[in-house]
Parts: sequence; structure tokens; C-alpha cells
Amino acid sequence: MENDPFPEEVSERKVCVVGSELVENYTVYIIEVTDGEHRWTVKHRYSDFYDLHEKLTVEKKVDKRLLPPKKILGKNSKSLVERRQKELELYLQTLLLQFPQATPTPLANFLHFHLYEINGITAALAEELFHKGEQLLQAGEVFSLRPLQLYSISQQLRLAKPTCCNGDAKTDLGHILDFTCRLRYLKISGTRGPVGTSNIQESSLPFDLSVFKSLLQIEVSDCSSQQIQGLSSLRSSLATLCVHRSTETMMSILVPEASEFSQWEPEGAESGCPVTAVIPVWRNLTTLDMSHNCISTIDSSVKLIRKVEFLDLSYNQLSSVENLQHLYNLVHVDLSYNGLRVLEAAHTRLGNIKTLSLAGNQLDRLTGLTKLYSLVNLDLSHNQLAQLEEIRNIGSLPCLEKLNLSSNPMCIIPDYRTKVLAQFGDRAAEVCLDGTVTTEKELDTVEVLKAIQKAKEVKDRMSSGDKKVQSVTCRDACFNHHVVSRRSHTVELLLGGQSLLLLFPLAQHKTSFLVELSQRRASLEGLKMLSKNVTKLTMREIQSLLIFRNVLRKYSSPFLKILLNHIFTLQSEAEEVRQVLWLSVVLYKSPEAELTCCLLLSTDTIYFLLEDSASTLGHHSDPDLYLCCCLSIRLSELLSVNVGLFDQYFRVVGRSADHIVCCLSRDSYGTGVFLQELMEALSLQQHLPPPEPSDQDFYSQFTNTNTGKMQNYELVHSSRVKFIYPSEEEMGDLTFIVAERKTLAITAPLSSCSFNILLYLVSVVGNIFAPASSPVLQPRTLILTSTDVFLLDEDYVSYPLPDFAKEPPSRERYQLREARRIRDLDRVLLGYQTYPQALTLVFDDLPGPDLLCHLTMDHFAAGGEEASRRGGGVSGGAEGEVQWCVFVPGADSRERLISLLARQWEALCSRELPVELTG
Repeated sequence: MENDPFPEEVSERKVCVVGSELVENYTVYIIEVTDGEHRWTVKHRYSDFYDLHEKLTVEKKVDKRLLPPKKILGKNSKSLVERRQKELELYLQTLLLQFPQATPTPLANFLHFHLYEINGITAALAEELFHKGEQLLQAGEVFSLRPLQLYSISQQLRLAKPTCCNGDAKTDLGHILDFTCRLRYLKISGTRGPVGTSNIQESSLPFDLSVFKSLLQIEVSDCSSQQIQGLSSLRSSLATLCVHRSTETMMSILVPEASEFSQWEPEGAESGCPVTAVIPVWRNLTTLDMSHNCISTIDSSVKLIRKVEFLDLSYNQLSSVENLQHLYNLVHVDLSYNGLRVLEAAHTRLGNIKTLSLAGNQLDRLTGLTKLYSLVNLDLSHNQLAQLEEIRNIGSLPCLEKLNLSSNPMCIIPDYRTKVLAQFGDRAAEVCLDGTVTTEKELDTVEVLKAIQKAKEVKDRMSSGDKKVQSVTCRDACFNHHVVSRRSHTVELLLGGQSLLLLFPLAQHKTSFLVELSQRRASLEGLKMLSKNVTKLTMREIQSLLIFRNVLRKYSSPFLKILLNHIFTLQSEAEEVRQVLWLSVVLYKSPEAELTCCLLLSTDTIYFLLEDSASTLGHHSDPDLYLCCCLSIRLSELLSVNVGLFDQYFRVVGRSADHIVCCLSRDSYGTGVFLQELMEALSLQQHLPPPEPSDQDFYSQFTNTNTGKMQNYELVHSSRVKFIYPSEEEMGDLTFIVAERKTLAITAPLSSCSFNILLYLVSVVGNIFAPASSPVLQPRTLILTSTDVFLLDEDYVSYPLPDFAKEPPSRERYQLREARRIRDLDRVLLGYQTYPQALTLVFDDLPGPDLLCHLTMDHFAAGGEEASRRGGGVSGGAEGEVQWCVFVPGADSRERLISLLARQWEALCSRELPVELTG
């Protein structure tokens, strides 16, 4: 037999004075009271004892000599306090023995029985209801009780003792029972942890609710479902039930009998299998609020609450929606802040609801909401909705008036509001989006979008019907192909004896084509649809094309072989060139070579026109002949853009290794301009309608191209392209490599400030005095610290590793090639005629610690080999001198390098740095 949660034995009371403490100029005695398993502490000074004794002597005729006498002098002395502590303890124990059953009210209040002891708690509550009970019932207000009070009432009813022990009719238990029988609105608020100064844990105290006969509404919070008894007795009257932070299952609240009966069925249901119990239903329950619990599933207990109209299960742990098809009367459902990822066929479970809250979940699709035809209010905020196409699933709901999509990824899309409202067609004016009423300006934009959509639908229908064909004669191109060979927008390519013509977009203003455009529009006036017939290639042309492909395979360099199978076409008539940029590129599949490139950014594609060495393809004497090939990456296929340190370079990443290109701009300003233009071009990828022939584009006033969400060091553009910027960890790795190499060479203690990187430049180190037949040019990364200058060989294209990479690259990211101390710098030579970008650093080749200091067999090789191995382009000047010829393309970067060098050199050498101009 299970243990009774309500023990009937009378608990033993004990009291003792366990200590004292000095407060200001008087002594406070600490009293510990024990009532069965419950224990609490009370603090009183001697004057409180004296007042208690005066009351007891008047009311109960207690012996006046029982209390220790007062002391005027030395009342706070240690000996007196210790002696009085024992005397006061004996005094209290004598009083408890003298009144074992009915504790006098003064003594009960003195020992805080009204806060912690069963009889005292019920007596205090009964007296309060004696005075205020009728007023509370007539006002219809919510009455609050604590689990400790309900536990005390339940215990009193189970004890075989009079309902009034102390003889005071005001404290009779009958006042409580009369009040509970008529109370309609009850709130039970528990606590976490001990109550007051006691060891009482309210969450472990059972209480019985069967004393409440007329409850219409009850709210329980911070209790345990296991301590709630008698809740099933409220099924016939209760209309509103709220339970918060108290249960892990709905079953423990709605069907507490399930713990005793494994097979049960609700009252009135037909069962095809034998059951052990028939459970009465909640006859009048219309509102069930079980938010802020730990409920993981909606179990079969909802069969007992068929009349529920408002169901709140927010802030739980639901991952699916089940069993709600039994609730035919549902009107409002709140499933916000759960773990829902998908909601399929919601109409089969939710029925004809009007309000649905799914905020704070992880939904990324809305396909399950298409048939909720009675839905009026829908909250989808704080989810993972990123595609505007998902709005089509709810755009046809005829009654939807309020829609909340805030804090979703789609909110950063340009013209987000108008594009969402356009999905509702003629009902756009009736929909309140994100709590904001639709404005007239937004409605006008919606009408334009609707008109464009209808035009597309008409075009699609016409494509499947009969067509009337009208022949229109026009030129194939705006220019004559016979005279284009000398124009700036064409390049003639001779390869393997075959002549090819490469056409490039013109960098001209669109007004130069308006005359031609107006003539063509006039010739096409009245036509509803345009069609272009492309003539098939003849057999002779096919054979010549095959010959060219074979020749290209035969003669092309390794870099052209990678690009052989790429075909580039103009995607639409609206494609425009946004930016042209000359720079160097490094391909992911050929990271050892740096190629000169003309980068063209259009509204649809990034084109890389690569110039290869003519020696690998054949010898040609024509100085106007340039050999090139083209690589392109569609903006729709672009995954990410990695920005290098100090914006010296950037890497575009496509969907394969063939579409990973690192662009060495060596200019922070040029990189910034390109990134800005790229973001604007990506924003135009949102399938905007084609512009009108007028100069002013209607959508330009609504398009916001700087939309995105920054997280850590990644900017996620509205087109889902990631712009990844250097993190502090990358700079820390570079600083560590420089500091580690320096520490290995110098044993003297160094300050940490010498390891701070003052300047980072992606440059080219070469020897301008080398023979023209064999110039020495090497890409190098120049690092300037407070005391040294370093040249590093950096792998720009392989790091960070792409997602498809299965193993790390063969090359390390940083390899230190050359290092010199700033104090060894003798002078700086600036070129201003032939090579204005050249900057020559002349160092004194003084004996001293080698910063690289790694001795191998190559260390003893010939001077030429060692020079080539250690960086190429580092030339010897006069005897005892070492020259670094550094090419820095950007003027601002050159000025900053010289300025920092001069400042650090002056700080180390206490004089100005000599700077000379060379012609």
C-alpha cells in the first residue's frame, strides 16, 4: 500500500535558543522552532519576551516569576547573555508544555506559528476570511493562496481534532470551508526553494483541491503536478485552467487517473477494445493555458477537453503537432516558441481556427498552411523563412487580415513588404503586415507588381496557343564586322592558323544607343511576342570549330586547359557592365602562377579575361596581337567572397574548384569599390522586372542594395552570398609566425610591441636592373613591424579551405623569405619616370643575427641559388648593400609605407630617413 501523502499523527514541537547576536546596543536571541519535520528560526530581543509574558499573565494567568528578571547594568555582557539564553529557552519550553493543544495567540504569533505551523496558518487564514471573505466573494476577484496554506487546510481536515482549538470563533476552520465552497477564481503561486527562514519546500507539499466546489478559473504556477490532488473533482465546473512551470506532460494534469489505469477511454466514446476505466470529460473547460512548461508531446489526454476554444502551449518543447483533431471547437491556438521545424497538413489537425501563433519556431516552409481557410491572424515571426515564394502558400487564404513575419531572414530582401503584399492579390489592402497598416504608396507598388505578373501569365498562355508570324528585317549587330578589327571593343585572336574575333561590352553611355533602339522599337510596334530564329551551323562551320578546339587543346597552356570547356553567353538584354578592373588573379587549380586579368563585373556575371604568355602558343610579330581566354562565374552561382587582410585582395568562390579565383587588387580602395558594385549587382538578382526605356527606373527609388545581416565576421547578403572578412584569429596567426621566427633568432628579451603589425601590403618584389630576357618578379607580402621588415610568400587562393576540400594544400599559407631590421635601412629610392610604382629599400649588409636562422644544405649553396630561394628580386647593390625593389601599385599604400618607415627609422636611429628620387 502506498504511503499517505497526508500523515495523520500529531507532530512533536520543540523550541530552543541556539544563539544570540548584538544589534546596535541590544542583544537579539535566535530561537529555533521544530514542528515535526519542519524547522524555522525566529529572532527576538528581551523586551519582546517581556511583552509576551505580560500578555500571557493577563490572559492565561501564567506565573509572573517564570520570566528571568530585567537587568539594567551589564545587560550585553557575555556571561549575562549566555545565562539569560538558557533561562529564556527554559521559559519557552515551559510554555509549550503548559499549552500542548491550544497554543495561545500571543505565543503562536511570537513563535511565527501563523507562517510555518499548520494550526497557526489555518487560524490566521480563517480570521482573515472571517473579516474579508464576503467582500471578496461579492467582488468576484481572484483570490491567491500558497501551496503551504492549502497543505495546512488539507492536513487540518484529516486530523481528528476540533476545528477551533484555541477557543476563538474567528479562527474556526469553518470560515475557510465556507469560503472555498463559494470561491470562483483561484490562483496558486508556489516558490522555488525554502519558505522564509524555514526548511519547508513548498514544491514537495501535497494539497487537495476538492474543497473548492464552485471554481470557474484556476491558475497554478511553480508547483509540481505530483503534489496537486483533487483536480479531477473540478471537471464539472471549471471553465479556465492555467498551469505554468509545473508539469512535463498534459496527461498528469488533465487525466491524473492515468497513473493508476493503463487503459482508459473518455466518457461517451466508443471503444473497440476492453478498457479498465472510463474517465469523465471536462464538461465546461473552454480555455487551457499550459504555457511555460516542459511538455514535449500533445498526448491523448486532449480527448477529455473537447469544448476547448483557446489552447496555449507556447514556451514548451513541442516538435510536432498531434491529437488536436479531437478538439472540434478550437478557435485560438498558440504554439509559439517551441521546436517545430515543419507543419504538414495543418488543416487536418487544427480545423477552422481563426488565430494561430507559430512565432519563435524553426519553420522554413509554409506548405502545410495552405488550407487554413478560416485563419484571420497568423504570427510567423522569429522563424527561418527566407524565400518569398513561401508566402504563396498563405496568399490565397481568404480571411487572413493580420500577418507577422518580422525577424525572419526574408525581411532583409529589398522591397520586402510590397513583394509580400503582392502575393495576396486583390486583398493586399486588407492585410496588416508586421503590425503596420498598408500605405497607399505600397498599394501603388503592389498594383505595378500585379500588372507585371499578369503580363507574364498572358505571355505564358500565348506561348502554348496559335501565333501570327511577321517577318522583320534588321541587322544582326549594331556594328559592321568588317571594320571592327581596329575598334577598341574587339580583339583579334590568331590561334593555330585560325582567326577568331572576341567581342567585349562597350564602356559607353546608353544614350549612344537610344537612336538605334527607337528605330527598332518602331519596327516592332504592334507585335505581342518576339521570336528569333537562329540559323544552324553548316557542316563546314562545324568542322572548322572542331579544328579550332583541337588546336586549342594542342597549343594551350595548362591554365587555358582548365578554362577550355566554359561557354559564355549574354544572359539577357538587360545585362550591363558595372565595373572594369585590371588586376592579377590566381586560380585555385593552379595556385603557383599569377595571371594578368581584366575583370568585368556585369549585372549577371563576373568575367575574367586572362592574358597568357604568347610563347606557349606560337611566335607572332604583330605588336597589336593579344592572346587571351575568358572565365566567367554567374552571380547566381556565387557562394561566397573572402576579403583579404587590409582589403589587399579578395577571393570569389563558386560551386566547384574551377570557379575559385583570387583577385590581387593590391589596392584597398579598388577592392572596396568592387565589393560595393558586387553587392548592388547581387541585389538586382531578386528578379526585378525589366526597366522601361525612360532614364528613370521605377524600382531604383525602392531598391536598397546594402541589405544583409552581419554575424561574427560574415555578412550574409540578401542573395545568400556570404562576404567573409578577416577575423582577429587570422591576424593573430600572422603575428605569431613573424614573432616566432624572430624569437628563434634573437635570444635577447623582446618587448611584445615589436610584434605588432603596422602595415600589410600585397606587392611584387623584382629587380628593375635585371636583363629584359629574364626579369625576376615575385609576388610577395610585405610586413612592417616596429623594428623589422619581412617578405613572405603567401598562398592567397587556397585559404581558407573550401567546403569541398578533402585535404590541406601542399603549400603553407605563409612562408618567410626575407627579413631585415629597420635600423639597418640606409636609404629609400623612389622612381618617378619609368617605374613610378617602384620603391627600393637599401639595407646595410651588416653582420648580425639572421632572423630566418634555419640552416640547411641550401644555406651553403651558390649565391645565385640562395638569392633565388630566398625571394627573388632582392638584388645586391654596392658592396655591403642589399636592395629590395618593391612595386606598390597604390599611391596611398606607397605613401603610408614610406611614412611608417620614416617614423620607425627616426625612433630607432634618432634622425630622419634619407629618401632619394631616381630617374
